[in-house]
Amino acid sequence: MIISVNVLMYFLSSIIVLTTRFWGLNTNANVRYIVMAVWALYLLLNYTKSISHRFEKKLINDGFGTMVVPYVIIGTYTIGIWLFSGNVVLGNYTRLCSTLLYLVLSWLYACAGIYFFGKKGIDYLFWAGGCSYTLGSIACLLFTQGGSGLLQYLKGLAMGVDTSANYIMEVHDLTFAMGLFFIYYCFFEDKSEPKHRQKVILSMAYIVLGLKRIEILALVVAVGFYYVLLKWGKKIRFRAYFCVTVFTIISLGFVFIINTNIISKFVSAYGISGAEGRIGYYLYANKFYSFDVTYLGKGWTWFSRYYQGLYNSGFRIDGHGIAASLHSDILTMFIEIGFPLFVFWIFYMFVHRSVKFSRHYSLQVGESTLLTTIFMFILYLTDNTLTYVDTQMLFCMVPMAVAWVNEYKRWDDE
Repeated sequence: MIISVNVLMYFLSSIIVLTTRFWGLNTNANVRYIVMAVWALYLLLNYTKSISHRFEKKLINDGFGTMVVPYVIIGTYTIGIWLFSGNVVLGNYTRLCSTLLYLVLSWLYACAGIYFFGKKGIDYLFWAGGCSYTLGSIACLLFTQGGSGLLQYLKGLAMGVDTSANYIMEVHDLTFAMGLFFIYYCFFEDKSEPKHRQKVILSMAYIVLGLKRIEILALVVAVGFYYVLLKWGKKIRFRAYFCVTVFTIISLGFVFIINTNIISKFVSAYGISGAEGRIGYYLYANKFYSFDVTYLGKGWTWFSRYYQGLYNSGFRIDGHGIAASLHSDILTMFIEIGFPLFVFWIFYMFVHRSVKFSRHYSLQVGESTLLTTIFMFILYLTDNTLTYVDTQMLFCMVPMAVAWVNEYKRWDDE
Protein backbone atom coordinates (compact mmCIF):
# COMPACT_ATOMS: atom_id res chain seq x y z
CA MET A 1 0.00 0.00 0.00
CA ILE A 2 1.41 3.38 -1.06
CA ILE A 3 0.89 6.25 1.39
CA SER A 4 1.09 9.76 -0.01
CA VAL A 5 3.40 12.32 1.55
CA ASN A 6 0.44 14.54 2.44
CA VAL A 7 -1.32 11.71 4.30
CA LEU A 8 1.83 10.76 6.19
CA MET A 9 2.55 14.36 7.15
CA TYR A 10 -1.03 14.98 8.31
CA PHE A 11 -1.01 11.76 10.34
CA LEU A 12 2.30 12.57 12.03
CA SER A 13 1.23 16.16 12.56
CA SER A 14 -2.00 14.93 14.16
CA ILE A 15 -0.07 12.82 16.65
CA ILE A 16 1.76 15.98 17.73
CA VAL A 17 -1.40 18.09 17.78
CA LEU A 18 -3.44 15.57 19.78
CA THR A 19 -0.73 14.85 22.34
CA THR A 20 -1.07 17.05 25.41
CA ARG A 21 0.65 14.62 27.78
CA PHE A 22 3.23 11.91 26.98
CA TRP A 23 4.65 9.52 29.58
CA GLY A 24 3.37 11.70 32.38
CA LEU A 25 4.84 14.93 30.99
CA ASN A 26 2.80 17.78 29.53
CA THR A 27 3.85 18.69 26.00
CA ASN A 28 4.71 22.19 24.79
CA ALA A 29 1.47 23.81 23.61
CA ASN A 30 3.35 26.23 21.34
CA VAL A 31 4.68 23.34 19.25
CA ARG A 32 1.14 22.09 18.74
CA TYR A 33 -0.07 25.54 17.70
CA ILE A 34 2.81 25.96 15.25
CA VAL A 35 1.97 22.64 13.58
CA MET A 36 -1.68 23.67 13.28
CA ALA A 37 -0.68 27.07 11.93
CA VAL A 38 1.45 25.47 9.18
CA TRP A 39 -1.49 23.35 8.05
CA ALA A 40 -3.83 26.34 8.27
CA LEU A 41 -1.52 28.32 6.00
CA TYR A 42 -1.22 25.38 3.61
CA LEU A 43 -5.02 25.12 3.51
CA LEU A 44 -5.50 28.83 2.83
CA LEU A 45 -2.92 28.82 0.03
CA ASN A 46 -4.61 25.89 -1.69
CA TYR A 47 -8.07 27.28 -1.05
CA THR A 48 -7.31 30.60 -2.72
CA LYS A 49 -5.41 29.33 -5.75
CA SER A 50 -7.50 26.26 -6.60
CA ILE A 51 -10.38 26.63 -9.08
CA SER A 52 -11.74 23.16 -8.26
CA HIS A 53 -12.77 21.61 -4.92
CA ARG A 54 -16.15 23.34 -5.20
CA PHE A 55 -17.82 21.08 -2.65
CA GLU A 56 -14.93 21.12 -0.20
CA LYS A 57 -14.81 24.93 -0.30
CA LYS A 58 -18.49 25.28 0.51
CA LEU A 59 -18.20 22.70 3.26
CA ILE A 60 -15.30 24.57 4.83
CA ASN A 61 -17.13 27.89 4.49
CA ASP A 62 -20.09 26.43 6.41
CA GLY A 63 -18.10 24.33 8.87
CA PHE A 64 -15.56 26.97 9.82
CA GLY A 65 -17.99 29.85 9.48
CA THR A 66 -20.59 28.45 11.85
CA MET A 67 -17.89 27.84 14.46
CA VAL A 68 -16.10 31.18 14.30
CA VAL A 69 -19.00 33.63 13.82
CA PRO A 70 -20.48 33.50 17.36
CA TYR A 71 -17.07 33.98 18.95
CA VAL A 72 -16.24 36.89 16.65
CA ILE A 73 -19.53 38.46 17.75
CA ILE A 74 -18.70 37.72 21.39
CA GLY A 75 -15.17 39.09 20.95
CA THR A 76 -16.44 42.28 19.31
CA TYR A 77 -19.01 42.72 22.08
CA THR A 78 -16.26 42.21 24.65
CA ILE A 79 -14.05 44.92 23.17
CA GLY A 80 -17.06 47.23 23.13
CA ILE A 81 -17.80 46.86 26.84
CA TRP A 82 -14.11 46.98 27.76
CA LEU A 83 -13.77 50.37 26.10
CA PHE A 84 -16.08 51.70 28.82
CA SER A 85 -14.59 49.67 31.66
CA GLY A 86 -11.87 50.80 34.05
CA ASN A 87 -10.94 47.29 35.15
CA VAL A 88 -9.22 46.14 31.96
CA VAL A 89 -5.50 45.92 31.19
CA LEU A 90 -3.50 45.02 28.09
CA GLY A 91 -3.31 41.40 29.26
CA ASN A 92 -7.08 41.11 28.89
CA TYR A 93 -6.87 42.00 25.21
CA THR A 94 -3.99 39.64 24.53
CA ARG A 95 -5.82 36.80 26.34
CA LEU A 96 -8.93 37.47 24.23
CA CYS A 97 -6.96 37.42 20.97
CA SER A 98 -4.92 34.34 21.86
CA THR A 99 -8.00 32.35 22.93
CA LEU A 100 -9.77 33.10 19.65
CA LEU A 101 -6.59 32.42 17.66
CA TYR A 102 -6.09 28.98 19.23
CA LEU A 103 -9.71 28.05 18.52
CA VAL A 104 -9.39 29.28 14.92
CA LEU A 105 -6.24 27.15 14.43
CA SER A 106 -7.99 24.05 15.77
CA TRP A 107 -10.97 24.55 13.45
CA LEU A 108 -8.75 25.24 10.44
CA TYR A 109 -6.77 22.08 11.19
CA ALA A 110 -10.04 20.14 11.07
CA CYS A 111 -10.94 21.89 7.80
CA ALA A 112 -7.55 20.95 6.33
CA GLY A 113 -8.26 17.29 7.06
CA ILE A 114 -11.58 17.45 5.20
CA TYR A 115 -10.29 19.61 2.34
CA PHE A 116 -7.29 17.44 1.50
CA PHE A 117 -8.51 13.97 2.47
CA GLY A 118 -12.31 14.05 2.53
CA LYS A 119 -13.97 11.67 4.98
CA LYS A 120 -10.64 9.91 5.56
CA GLY A 121 -9.42 13.02 7.36
CA ILE A 122 -11.37 12.10 10.48
CA ASP A 123 -9.94 8.57 10.34
CA TYR A 124 -6.39 9.92 10.20
CA LEU A 125 -7.13 12.03 13.27
CA PHE A 126 -8.63 9.04 15.09
CA TRP A 127 -5.71 6.70 14.46
CA ALA A 128 -3.28 9.48 15.36
CA GLY A 129 -5.14 10.02 18.64
CA GLY A 130 -5.10 6.28 19.26
CA CYS A 131 -1.34 6.15 18.69
CA SER A 132 -0.85 9.11 21.02
CA TYR A 133 -2.84 7.58 23.87
CA THR A 134 -1.53 4.04 23.41
CA LEU A 135 2.12 5.05 23.25
CA GLY A 136 1.97 8.01 25.60
CA SER A 137 -0.28 6.65 28.37
CA ILE A 138 -1.02 2.92 28.14
CA ALA A 139 2.55 1.94 27.22
CA CYS A 140 3.88 4.25 29.93
CA LEU A 141 1.69 2.61 32.57
CA LEU A 142 2.68 -0.89 31.45
CA PHE A 143 6.38 0.00 31.37
CA THR A 144 6.47 1.74 34.76
CA GLN A 145 3.96 -0.37 36.72
CA GLY A 146 3.52 -3.52 34.66
CA GLY A 147 0.35 -5.50 34.06
CA SER A 148 -0.52 -5.36 37.76
CA GLY A 149 -0.50 -1.56 37.58
CA LEU A 150 -2.95 -1.62 34.69
CA LEU A 151 -5.21 -4.07 36.54
CA GLN A 152 -5.06 -1.89 39.66
CA TYR A 153 -5.98 1.13 37.57
CA LEU A 154 -8.94 -0.70 36.00
CA LYS A 155 -10.06 -1.83 39.45
CA GLY A 156 -9.82 1.76 40.63
CA LEU A 157 -11.99 2.83 37.70
CA ALA A 158 -14.68 0.33 38.67
CA MET A 159 -14.55 1.29 42.36
CA GLY A 160 -14.18 5.04 41.84
CA VAL A 161 -10.82 5.05 43.65
CA ASP A 162 -7.85 7.14 42.52
CA THR A 163 -4.53 5.38 41.93
CA SER A 164 -1.00 6.49 41.11
CA ALA A 165 -1.77 5.82 37.43
CA ASN A 166 -4.47 8.47 37.19
CA TYR A 167 -2.17 11.29 36.12
CA ILE A 168 -0.66 9.14 33.37
CA MET A 169 -4.03 7.97 32.04
CA GLU A 170 -6.13 11.13 32.46
CA VAL A 171 -5.45 12.94 29.20
CA HIS A 172 -8.46 15.23 29.36
CA ASP A 173 -8.58 16.89 25.94
CA LEU A 174 -7.98 13.74 23.90
CA THR A 175 -10.38 11.74 26.07
CA PHE A 176 -13.19 14.22 25.42
CA ALA A 177 -12.34 14.21 21.71
CA MET A 178 -12.76 10.42 21.74
CA GLY A 179 -16.38 10.97 22.75
CA LEU A 180 -16.95 12.84 19.49
CA PHE A 181 -15.14 10.13 17.54
CA PHE A 182 -17.45 7.58 19.17
CA ILE A 183 -20.57 9.55 18.20
CA TYR A 184 -19.39 9.77 14.60
CA TYR A 185 -18.42 6.11 14.22
CA CYS A 186 -21.37 4.71 16.15
CA PHE A 187 -24.15 6.76 14.56
CA PHE A 188 -22.98 8.26 11.28
CA GLU A 189 -20.24 6.22 9.63
CA ASP A 190 -21.34 3.59 7.12
CA LYS A 191 -21.09 0.24 8.89
CA SER A 192 -19.51 -1.27 5.79
CA GLU A 193 -16.47 1.00 6.12
CA PRO A 194 -13.15 -0.78 6.83
CA LYS A 195 -12.45 -1.30 10.55
CA HIS A 196 -15.77 0.28 11.50
CA ARG A 197 -16.39 -1.99 14.50
CA GLN A 198 -12.80 -1.64 15.71
CA LYS A 199 -13.11 2.16 15.65
CA VAL A 200 -16.32 2.08 17.70
CA ILE A 201 -14.82 -0.30 20.28
CA LEU A 202 -11.48 1.50 20.50
CA SER A 203 -13.02 4.95 20.87
CA MET A 204 -15.18 3.70 23.76
CA ALA A 205 -12.19 1.94 25.32
CA TYR A 206 -10.16 5.17 25.23
CA ILE A 207 -13.10 7.03 26.81
CA VAL A 208 -13.31 4.54 29.68
CA LEU A 209 -9.55 4.47 30.22
CA GLY A 210 -9.43 8.27 30.19
CA LEU A 211 -11.52 8.35 33.38
CA LYS A 212 -13.89 11.26 32.64
CA ARG A 213 -17.20 10.33 34.26
CA ILE A 214 -18.98 13.45 32.98
CA GLU A 215 -18.21 12.24 29.45
CA ILE A 216 -20.00 8.96 30.05
CA LEU A 217 -23.02 10.91 31.30
CA ALA A 218 -22.81 13.25 28.31
CA LEU A 219 -22.81 10.30 25.90
CA VAL A 220 -25.76 8.64 27.65
CA VAL A 221 -27.82 11.84 27.62
CA ALA A 222 -26.88 12.70 24.03
CA VAL A 223 -27.76 9.22 22.78
CA GLY A 224 -31.02 9.31 24.76
CA PHE A 225 -31.94 12.64 23.18
CA TYR A 226 -30.99 11.29 19.76
CA TYR A 227 -33.29 8.28 19.91
CA VAL A 228 -36.20 10.13 21.48
CA LEU A 229 -36.06 13.00 19.01
CA LEU A 230 -35.45 10.68 16.07
CA LYS A 231 -38.82 9.04 16.67
CA TRP A 232 -40.67 12.04 18.01
CA GLY A 233 -39.56 14.99 15.91
CA LYS A 234 -39.22 14.56 12.16
CA LYS A 235 -38.00 18.05 11.28
CA ILE A 236 -34.60 19.25 12.40
CA ARG A 237 -35.98 22.70 13.27
CA PHE A 238 -38.42 21.22 15.79
CA ARG A 239 -35.67 19.08 17.34
CA ALA A 240 -33.28 22.03 17.51
CA TYR A 241 -35.85 24.31 19.17
CA PHE A 242 -36.74 21.59 21.65
CA CYS A 243 -33.07 21.04 22.54
CA VAL A 244 -32.25 24.74 22.80
CA THR A 245 -35.23 25.24 25.13
CA VAL A 246 -34.14 22.36 27.36
CA PHE A 247 -30.49 23.38 27.47
CA THR A 248 -31.21 27.07 27.99
CA ILE A 249 -33.33 26.13 31.01
CA ILE A 250 -30.64 23.75 32.28
CA SER A 251 -27.83 26.25 31.77
CA LEU A 252 -29.65 29.19 33.33
CA GLY A 253 -30.89 26.93 36.11
CA PHE A 254 -27.32 25.83 36.80
CA VAL A 255 -26.17 29.44 37.03
CA PHE A 256 -29.17 30.31 39.22
CA ILE A 257 -28.71 27.53 41.81
CA ILE A 258 -25.06 28.48 42.17
CA ASN A 259 -25.93 32.15 42.57
CA THR A 260 -28.52 31.34 45.27
CA ASN A 261 -26.30 28.79 47.09
CA ILE A 262 -28.87 26.02 46.50
CA ILE A 263 -26.20 23.73 45.07
CA SER A 264 -24.11 23.93 48.25
CA LYS A 265 -27.13 23.07 50.41
CA PHE A 266 -27.98 20.15 48.11
CA VAL A 267 -24.46 18.71 48.33
CA SER A 268 -24.45 19.05 52.11
CA ALA A 269 -27.94 17.57 52.53
CA TYR A 270 -27.22 14.47 50.48
CA GLY A 271 -23.58 14.04 51.47
CA ILE A 272 -22.33 13.99 47.89
CA SER A 273 -18.58 13.37 47.89
CA GLY A 274 -16.01 14.52 45.36
CA ALA A 275 -17.89 17.73 44.51
CA GLU A 276 -16.60 19.92 47.35
CA GLY A 277 -13.72 21.44 45.39
CA ARG A 278 -15.83 22.55 42.47
CA ILE A 279 -18.65 23.77 44.71
CA GLY A 280 -16.13 25.99 46.47
CA TYR A 281 -14.95 27.35 43.12
CA TYR A 282 -18.52 28.03 41.98
CA LEU A 283 -19.52 29.77 45.21
CA TYR A 284 -16.40 31.95 45.04
CA ALA A 285 -17.48 33.03 41.53
CA ASN A 286 -20.82 34.29 42.90
CA LYS A 287 -19.50 37.74 43.70
CA PHE A 288 -18.56 38.37 40.07
CA TYR A 289 -22.05 38.28 38.54
CA SER A 290 -25.74 38.77 39.18
CA PHE A 291 -28.49 36.54 37.85
CA ASP A 292 -30.43 39.21 36.00
CA VAL A 293 -31.51 39.74 32.39
CA THR A 294 -29.79 43.13 32.48
CA TYR A 295 -26.43 41.64 33.51
CA LEU A 296 -24.03 42.36 30.60
CA GLY A 297 -20.92 40.46 31.65
CA LYS A 298 -17.26 41.15 32.34
CA GLY A 299 -16.05 40.39 28.81
CA TRP A 300 -15.03 37.10 27.21
CA THR A 301 -11.90 35.57 28.82
CA TRP A 302 -11.85 38.24 31.60
CA PHE A 303 -12.83 35.88 34.41
CA SER A 304 -10.84 32.89 33.11
CA ARG A 305 -7.72 35.09 33.04
CA TYR A 306 -8.46 36.44 36.52
CA TYR A 307 -9.05 32.94 37.92
CA GLN A 308 -5.86 31.57 36.39
CA GLY A 309 -4.03 34.46 38.05
CA LEU A 310 -5.43 33.28 41.40
CA TYR A 311 -4.17 29.77 40.67
CA ASN A 312 -0.70 31.03 39.76
CA SER A 313 -0.54 33.03 43.00
CA GLY A 314 -1.31 29.96 45.13
CA PHE A 315 -4.77 31.22 46.15
CA ARG A 316 -6.75 28.84 48.39
CA ILE A 317 -10.46 28.33 49.02
CA ASP A 318 -11.47 26.74 52.33
CA GLY A 319 -7.83 25.87 52.89
CA HIS A 320 -7.44 24.02 49.59
CA GLY A 321 -5.52 25.05 46.50
CA ILE A 322 -7.65 25.78 43.45
CA ALA A 323 -7.48 24.41 39.92
CA ALA A 324 -6.27 26.57 37.04
CA SER A 325 -9.83 27.07 35.80
CA LEU A 326 -13.36 27.18 37.20
CA HIS A 327 -14.38 23.78 35.77
CA SER A 328 -17.58 25.09 34.21
CA ASP A 329 -17.67 26.76 30.82
CA ILE A 330 -21.36 27.49 31.35
CA LEU A 331 -20.76 29.51 34.51
CA THR A 332 -17.61 31.14 33.11
CA MET A 333 -19.39 32.21 29.92
CA PHE A 334 -22.33 33.64 31.85
CA ILE A 335 -19.97 35.69 34.02
CA GLU A 336 -18.04 36.90 30.97
CA ILE A 337 -20.67 37.59 28.30
CA GLY A 338 -23.78 38.35 30.34
CA PHE A 339 -27.37 37.14 30.22
CA PRO A 340 -28.53 38.30 26.72
CA LEU A 341 -25.42 37.16 24.82
CA PHE A 342 -25.29 33.92 26.81
CA VAL A 343 -28.78 33.02 25.56
CA PHE A 344 -27.79 34.03 22.01
CA TRP A 345 -24.71 31.77 22.20
CA ILE A 346 -26.78 28.73 23.19
CA PHE A 347 -29.41 29.47 20.52
CA TYR A 348 -26.79 29.90 17.81
CA MET A 349 -24.95 26.67 18.59
CA PHE A 350 -28.07 24.53 18.83
CA VAL A 351 -30.44 26.03 16.28
CA HIS A 352 -28.51 27.99 13.67
CA ARG A 353 -25.77 25.42 13.07
CA SER A 354 -28.00 22.34 12.95
CA VAL A 355 -30.68 23.96 10.78
CA LYS A 356 -28.10 25.41 8.38
CA PHE A 357 -26.29 22.10 7.95
CA SER A 358 -29.58 20.29 7.45
CA ARG A 359 -30.75 22.80 4.85
CA HIS A 360 -27.47 22.98 2.93
CA TYR A 361 -26.66 19.25 3.00
CA SER A 362 -28.99 16.65 4.52
CA LEU A 363 -31.06 15.81 7.58
CA GLN A 364 -28.37 13.43 8.81
CA VAL A 365 -25.79 16.23 8.79
CA GLY A 366 -28.14 18.37 10.86
CA GLU A 367 -28.64 15.45 13.25
CA SER A 368 -24.90 15.00 13.68
CA THR A 369 -24.54 18.71 14.47
CA LEU A 370 -27.33 18.58 17.03
CA LEU A 371 -26.07 15.39 18.68
CA THR A 372 -22.51 16.65 19.05
CA THR A 373 -23.81 19.98 20.40
CA ILE A 374 -25.84 18.19 23.08
CA PHE A 375 -22.73 16.23 24.04
CA MET A 376 -20.58 19.36 24.20
CA PHE A 377 -23.00 21.42 26.29
CA ILE A 378 -23.24 18.71 28.92
CA LEU A 379 -19.45 18.82 29.13
CA TYR A 380 -19.58 22.61 29.34
CA LEU A 381 -21.55 22.34 32.59
CA THR A 382 -18.66 20.95 34.65
CA ASP A 383 -15.56 21.21 32.50
CA ASN A 384 -13.46 23.53 30.33
CA THR A 385 -13.90 21.94 26.90
CA LEU A 386 -14.77 25.25 25.25
CA THR A 387 -11.05 25.99 24.99
CA TYR A 388 -9.80 22.40 24.58
CA VAL A 389 -8.14 22.34 21.16
CA ASP A 390 -8.58 18.63 20.35
CA THR A 391 -12.22 18.57 21.45
CA GLN A 392 -13.14 21.71 19.52
CA MET A 393 -11.36 20.32 16.47
CA LEU A 394 -13.63 17.27 16.44
CA PHE A 395 -16.70 19.35 17.28
CA CYS A 396 -16.05 21.25 14.05
CA MET A 397 -15.05 18.21 12.02
CA VAL A 398 -17.81 15.66 12.68
CA PRO A 399 -20.64 17.46 10.78
CA MET A 400 -18.26 18.13 7.87
CA ALA A 401 -17.26 14.47 7.72
CA VAL A 402 -20.93 13.41 7.74
CA ALA A 403 -21.69 15.96 5.00
CA TRP A 404 -18.78 14.69 2.88
CA VAL A 405 -19.99 11.09 3.12
CA ASN A 406 -23.59 11.97 2.29
CA GLU A 407 -23.23 14.75 -0.24
CA TYR A 408 -19.90 14.54 -2.07
CA LYS A 409 -21.09 12.23 -4.85
CA ARG A 410 -24.19 14.34 -5.51
CA TRP A 411 -22.10 17.48 -5.83
CA ASP A 412 -19.49 15.67 -7.90
CA ASP A 413 -22.15 14.50 -10.37
CA GLU A 414 -23.64 17.96 -10.88
